Amino acid sequence: MIKLARIDDRLVHGQVAFTWVSSLGIDCLLVANNKIAKDKFQKMAMGLAKPPMVKLLIMTLADSIAFLTDNKSKT
Repeated sequence: MIKLARIDDRLVHGQVAFTWVSSLGIDCLLVANNKIAKDKFQKMAMGLAKPPMVKLLIMTLADSIAFLTDNKSKT
């Protein structure tokens, strides 16, 4: 279930990773960004910006749309 959607160029940062994740009980963050999805260093840095118990998915826009509209991802 999607609990929050944001459009923001800051991607994963402290307010998202620690305030919203804990207050909304979020267990997975999805970053939809074509440039970041192809940059190993940026992906690693974002992985460090999230709480350890939260899954982080970084995908292209097209892959994100496919993931979010797939019935398997609704559970």
